[in-house]
Amino acid sequence: MSILLDPSWCDLRQYVRLEVYSRDGGVGNPRSRIEVVTPRDGVLLRRFLALTMPCVHCGRRINPIRQRQGRAQHLYFAATCELAVNYACARSMDARREYDAVKRAVAEYQAGTTELHEPKLAFE
Repeated sequence: MSILLDPSWCDLRQYVRLEVYSRDGGVGNPRSRIEVVTPRDGVLLRRFLALTMPCVHCGRRINPIRQRQGRAQHLYFAATCELAVNYACARSMDARREYDAVKRAVAEYQAGTTELHEPKLAFE
């Protein structure tokens, strides 16, 4: 299941930001991180951190909104199992499709062209 189909996406999407990260892939082929701006509302923050969904590759229940290690206020989105749990999930085509779909949805939302309940998924 995609995060885009979860009811929480309508609240979450306004906090999602794409960040170019040239440390992986270099300047010529940087990758994008899907960061989540930490909400000031503590209830909303706890709701985001408690959110669960199936890993897009293996189906195991995961928390897609996570805190960076050592940085309590830095949140990010991950559609797969943690690397220490199952490295293959993060490197799968399912993961790539989900990340591409989320990036597209964020770009459309920021451009003001998104339909509220009709996300476009790459694998549909």
